Amino acid sequence: MLRGCGIEDDGMLRGGLQFEVQVYKTDHWVLSAVFPSEDEARRHGSSLLSGARAEGIRIVKDWTRLDGRHVETEIHTEFRTVTRAMTIAPVDEAPQVCTALPDYYAADSRMMMTRILRNYTERLVVTPTEILHNHGELKRLLDKDNLVPMAVGRIAALQAERAGMDGRTRRDEIYDAVNRMTERARLAGQRKDLPEIGAAGFAEAVERLSGEDPEERAFLGKVVLSRDLVQMRNWFAKLDFLGELVQQDGGVEGEPLALLDGAMADVLVAPSVAQELLGQQAGLGEALCNLIDLSRGRLDPGDRGEDDRALRVSELLAFHDLEETRGAVLDLVRRQLKGTAPLQRRDPSAERDAFDIVLARTATPKGVVGGGSMAEALVQRYMRFLEAGGATGRRQAIAEVTDRIEDGKDRVRFLIALTQSEIGRQHRQDIAAQLGELTTGPGALARFVKAGQPIKDNLEALTALYAEVSASPLPEPMRGDVSDAIDGLLVGYIVGTKVVERLDNPTDLLRHRANRLMQLCAPGTLQSRKALAIVRQRVVNHLRQPNFEHAYVADIADPMLQQKALRDFYKLLGQAGFR
Repeated sequence: MLRGCGIEDDGMLRGGLQFEVQVYKTDHWVLSAVFPSEDEARRHGSSLLSGARAEGIRIVKDWTRLDGRHVETEIHTEFRTVTRAMTIAPVDEAPQVCTALPDYYAADSRMMMTRILRNYTERLVVTPTEILHNHGELKRLLDKDNLVPMAVGRIAALQAERAGMDGRTRRDEIYDAVNRMTERARLAGQRKDLPEIGAAGFAEAVERLSGEDPEERAFLGKVVLSRDLVQMRNWFAKLDFLGELVQQDGGVEGEPLALLDGAMADVLVAPSVAQELLGQQAGLGEALCNLIDLSRGRLDPGDRGEDDRALRVSELLAFHDLEETRGAVLDLVRRQLKGTAPLQRRDPSAERDAFDIVLARTATPKGVVGGGSMAEALVQRYMRFLEAGGATGRRQAIAEVTDRIEDGKDRVRFLIALTQSEIGRQHRQDIAAQLGELTTGPGALARFVKAGQPIKDNLEALTALYAEVSASPLPEPMRGDVSDAIDGLLVGYIVGTKVVERLDNPTDLLRHRANRLMQLCAPGTLQSRKALAIVRQRVVNHLRQPNFEHAYVADIADPMLQQKALRDFYKLLGQAGFR
């Protein structure tokens, strides 16, 4: 069962009942040995602790059900006295203030739970989904040392500072929510009518909850899911189980998929999972690139085997709508970028090269992977290369990071994404100035079109960028200014490449010339105001010429076909907005 983690399991029993002894290493559990009896496992665990060969030990009972699925139950956990106490992990940011109970179950809140309770969740191999939806797990956390009061105090202080609230009031609000969530989990745990996942699958179990209120149904769906997950005290056992449920019956959809997505995100955000999932990496930069590829469902197989777990996760993200899982992976990338660990530890001189590779990996025709928070993290990472700090350093970093992006269209997308971050809001005028310099003036067009690429491809790419900017969250008048500038680039490209003249060749039949021009006027082709006006004017000139209809069908002998051709053309005129 643990072979996929890269852990040797010599002597592993095949099937039946067995007892695993796992040892705690820094922030995760590692298999030490497997025994056929509980007594042998306990003796081995005691030996490890007494000999100071382990910080903590855990005994997991593993048995195989009739349906072939492994069931794991933790029967004993013990830590050496000097390391038994747990504390919260340091955090310097908190999610938005939750105003309703469902907010506490949301992705941002659960990710914060994983971060601040890292020592606890890693030791017990338990996710926020399980803690919040299984009363036994929630009670265990509440009874553990002083963890919950410390965590609540820290989050309340951070949120109060950011929102200008009273810290004590915010702390009391969080405690009230914890009490309500505890009671909710307790009542759900007592219910005897909740379905089991069983052979029918998770989608069928959720369907059987259809009589519940939508929010309550989602909660109970995760209660049902957590009953199985808490029996698995290994991260990859949880991950494999959830992956199988996602793909069951050709792939679940809708609400069941959303619930599985949240649970899978909780597993992948656990600190030790990504490292073990990817395996040995040449450096942090390579690991971050692979995580970005993983989030997009595009992990390079390389020399990985067909049954490689990371490739299976990549496939899940490629073919299923797992937005929370994708977000959890990208949040890990973002936090690592904001951290202090070098991207290229072995060769410090290659640090900027490693940064450029990560930067290029985030740039896509659909925008920056990870959005504004990722763009901000890249700027913050780059500031480590600069001597200047504060506003001056941020301004310099924004300019230099943007300049390091090769394609002008990707530069615009990066700056748009950056405006949706705290740094972007602080430097809105600087970003506006950069966008202006990027999209206007001599040489601007060369930054946006690729030499040697077909005119049609460049035209479509520029038009798509215009549409992106026009629909972007850029504030006015910035959005209008940038849209107009790109519109001007489109006009310059159309005029410079003589696109209209090529389509409207006087030696061709009028019908073919007019139809080709209409293709540019069709909805979704040319969308910018100035560029579209050039083509529309040429169409209007044709329409105004004497006997246009006769000339349009002059090459068609059959009167019936002539009428059909004219009807089709006028239909195109209507679709393109001509009156």
